[in-house]
Parts: sequence; C-alpha cells; structure tokens
Amino acid sequence: MAAIPVEYHGREQAYVKHIILKTYLQRLFMIIGRNETVINYVDCFAGPWSEESEDLRDTSIGISLKLMKDCAKSLEEVHGCKVKFRALYIEKNKEAFSKLKSFLDNDSSSCVAADCIQGDYTTKIPEIAAWASHNFTFFFIDPKGWRKVINAPVLAPLLALNKAEFLINLMYDFINRAMSMKAQQANVEDLLGKPISFSGKESATERQRIIVAQYRQAIGSLYGGRSAHVTVERPGMDRVLYFLIYLTRHPKGLIVFKEAAEQMHMIQRVSQFETKLRNQSSKRAPIDDLFGTIEEPPETTGAQDNRTLAKTYLLTKLSTSPMLIDNECWAGFLEETDLYPTDFQLAFKELVKDGKIYNLDNDVKSRTKKPVRPNWPRASERWALCAE
Repeated sequence: MAAIPVEYHGREQAYVKHIILKTYLQRLFMIIGRNETVINYVDCFAGPWSEESEDLRDTSIGISLKLMKDCAKSLEEVHGCKVKFRALYIEKNKEAFSKLKSFLDNDSSSCVAADCIQGDYTTKIPEIAAWASHNFTFFFIDPKGWRKVINAPVLAPLLALNKAEFLINLMYDFINRAMSMKAQQANVEDLLGKPISFSGKESATERQRIIVAQYRQAIGSLYGGRSAHVTVERPGMDRVLYFLIYLTRHPKGLIVFKEAAEQMHMIQRVSQFETKLRNQSSKRAPIDDLFGTIEEPPETTGAQDNRTLAKTYLLTKLSTSPMLIDNECWAGFLEETDLYPTDFQLAFKELVKDGKIYNLDNDVKSRTKKPVRPNWPRASERWALCAE
C-alpha cells in the first residue's frame, strides 16, 4: 500500500478523510449519474487553509472538482449519459474565501458549474436549499468546531430535501471534553437532542457509541433515512478525533458507503503505522521495542472479534423460516451493527461451514470470499437456520 503523500504529513487525519470522500463520491456519482441529469455537490466549510497545497489537490475543493470532471467524462463515454455537475462552496473566512474564489475563477473546465458564497453557512441555508432545488445533492459538512453548526434543527431545511445525502464531521474529541463542562451542557444537549448522563463506569468505546448513536438518532429523526459512521483517529495516536456521519435514503447508498469505509479503515491503519514510525524516527528513539519488525504494518486487530459479533448477530436475525437477503436487508445489517461487509461475509462463510445456516436457493460452497450476494428482491437469495 502506498505511503502517505508528503503534503499530508502532519495532518494525516485529512488524508484519511479525503480517502473516503474520493472513494465514495466516485462510486456515488457513477451510480446516480445513470438516472439523474443534474448532480449537485455542496461543501459548507470549503476553506482552503494555509497548510494545504497551492493547487488545492489535497483539499476537498480540488478533490471534488476533479471527481466531478472525471465522472462527467466517464458517464458520457461509457454509459452515454450527459450529466450536468454543479458545485457550491461556502466559506466564512475572508482570506480563505479569496483563495477559493481565485481558484474557481481560474478553473477553465466547462463540465462543472462551480460557484462560491462568502459567509456563515448556517445563515445561508435557505439560499443553499433553493440552489439545490429538486436535484440530487451531496452535502459535505466539515466544520472545525461543533457548536450550533451541525445540530439537527440547524440542518432541518437541508435534511428535508427529497434528494439529498450528507457526510457530516462530528468533532468527537471536542464534544467528549465538553460533556464534563457545566458551561457547555446546553450546547451538548442542543447537539444531541437530549441530555446524556454517564455512570462513570463506561469504557471509552462505550462512551463513543452512546454519543455517536444519540447524534445519529437526533439527526435521523428529521432526515428519515439511514445512517452510518466511520472513525477518524488522531494522527499517531489510538484515540478518536472525530466521526464522519453519513446519511442516505437509499439502501444501496449505505452499502457502497460501508464498502468505502472498510477501505478507509485499512488505509487508516497503514497511515497510523507510518505516522508512529516517523514520530519515533524524528525523536531518534529505538522503534524495535515498540513495533517489533518494521517491514510490514501491524496485522488488523479486532477482525476476529468483529466476525464473532457478526455471527452472534446473524444467529439472532435468522430463523428456520427463510429470510430474503436483498439490498434492504443487507443495509439493515450494516446500519444496526456498524460492522463492515467483510465481517458479515466471513461470518456467513463460517456459519455455513459449521452447519448452522444454509442458502435455500444456491450451493454457496464454491463462493470462497462472498457467500452472500445481496441485490434487488428478484435477484436475491433466501437464507435460514439449519433445523436442529
């Protein structure tokens, strides 16, 4: 796997975030573009910031524009679909906005209609909603803070749009610290939709799950679709920096996002390994004791645990009555558990091998990697528990 590009050194979390943005958006645009004639992209905290490259290739601005140009070309050449891409970038900081406007003004591409607005996006929401109109719109909401910018009531007019998906940065590290500050309790409650109390006995992981689940519930109650999240860690540390919350109303959208998230998870492990090596090297400290051999990144930990969790979950979901595992069902598995597609595929494989479950429609023994093939109802297969 390739090393982290040098322009991301010191901000590896941005690299990980941009990986999922690139991976998911490319697949999303290619799928949506076969059925829609117009696709909108909105970046509510566009930047750019001083630490980013001059040509903006390592920013959400540069990444999104390139993706839209590439997808417009591929959709027309491969599928015969002429799609109009529109982009709207909002930035509050005057200096950053000046860079943004200059960059867009100098972009000669004709296949993406890009525009920008200077100001606080929360005061521009009616304007943004009107701009999105009735076309499919992907919103990227990536603030540097958390107060009064991603609350469900603030986002309500955008969440109400019929054809809209969202990727929202939930700044967990800041929020977690604010949970214990009396002065921040009202802000936390506004964000999460209700007060959250802890016994003090929760593990760090349990605390994370409670907070992110409550935010997903609060935002989902107004959106009315499905949600998922991925974890982004602080560079070089085994500590959550933020969660990226994804919202969609389409089961296939959630499946594709979780597949992209799984790729991001693996890249993040390599990124963390490389960052720790660089940090140790810069301190001229011995690294052998920390990592053992440094020829390969450490093996993925928790894979077996995830497989066990997936097996346990499936045994509670399946019964001796056949269950059709189509896209709707598969998306439900992924949303309810926050596990990855591979976790479930391996769990199905082991449960078949153990004689616990079977496929009523096909012999899946030859399917070594993906025994389950979720699709639309007419093309999907039925599964059930084996009789005792």
